Amino acid sequence: MSGALSGLYGGRGIELLRGNGMFVFDGDGRCYIDFFNGHGASLFGHSNPVLIDVLYKATYGVWSPGAGYECAAREHTAEILSQEIGGGRSFFCNSGTEAIEAALKFAVVYQKGRNEIIACRRGFHGRSCGALGLTFNPKYRTPFAAVIPNVRHCAPEDIPSAVSRDTIAVFIEPVQGEGGVWPLSESCGAAITEACRKNGALLIADEVQSGLGRCGSFFASRLVGLSPDMICLAKGFAGGLPAGAVVWRDCLGDFPPHTHGSTYGGNALVMRVAEAALTLIKQDDLAEHAARLGQILSSAITAKNIPGVADVRGKGLLIGIETTVAAQDIVRKLQKKGLLALTAGPRVVRFLPSFAVTEDAAETAAEILAETMTEMTISGENSK
Repeated sequence: MSGALSGLYGGRGIELLRGNGMFVFDGDGRCYIDFFNGHGASLFGHSNPVLIDVLYKATYGVWSPGAGYECAAREHTAEILSQEIGGGRSFFCNSGTEAIEAALKFAVVYQKGRNEIIACRRGFHGRSCGALGLTFNPKYRTPFAAVIPNVRHCAPEDIPSAVSRDTIAVFIEPVQGEGGVWPLSESCGAAITEACRKNGALLIADEVQSGLGRCGSFFASRLVGLSPDMICLAKGFAGGLPAGAVVWRDCLGDFPPHTHGSTYGGNALVMRVAEAALTLIKQDDLAEHAARLGQILSSAITAKNIPGVADVRGKGLLIGIETTVAAQDIVRKLQKKGLLALTAGPRVVRFLPSFAVTEDAAETAAEILAETMTEMTISGENSK
């Protein structure tokens, strides 16, 4: 990685040049099972033939005509999202943090006269200034305290009692990713929903990582008792191309004119791919596939009684493995053995398989994890 980027992102020490389904290949031709998938953005795996064909044909059209011009793919994509939320409207952007920023602005405009925003402890919502206020970890927020909004962070179980008539909105992840892969309990989700309805606060679900079928339902909110007014999406929304969206219920109306916008958001090129991606999720019942394969992978890990593994949790293809060993050390060793993963805190390894994952790959990944953890335990690395 070049010096311009290594300081911000760190380095993995390999360059990935080719991908096929659940596999990627480095410059030396070595094959890896990809459970990293660009932080989950490659939701369909690599070189999906349907998405490749749509993208190829879209390149011959007008790439960025501007949001004011009609776009059939954009309209159809919005229609799919509207159906999933029970009747709604959409704003399209380029990333998850942009979706959060749009939702934040919409909430403030809609809830005039209110003055408090609530978010969840351990939550992660992005690094732009508005989203950064919602993100819990002080290491991200503290250096920029002067330019980020003041947000009240609560444990999930404390949110219902914290919501009041002054609350603009509650932002919450149905399954926390960066914060350690913690699914919200269904009873807690239902209580948060009830408290927001009772007090007229907006409930905004950050499904940037958990949504679009990954957790076993098109929206993971349905699995944890949440009935959000707005949902933020990105990552796999267009198969890994830069794309995000906010979808909200019709009863909220629309943004006032000129209060928000995006030059590239909803561009025709990306919308063609997003339309195809959402259609694939629906037609091929990929949410059910994610639920089944996620259970197979989690069960395979649990059944091995792996030393140094304290817990396996998550939903669908968003899995966290809590360990007694530094997660970053584990991720490095997994890579050497041909399995790409990422961390979710200092003691949690995160697996983000794509829809392309198979039962055989799930078992192989569990074996690689078991072998790695056993070696680290024997060498005494679990004492770190």
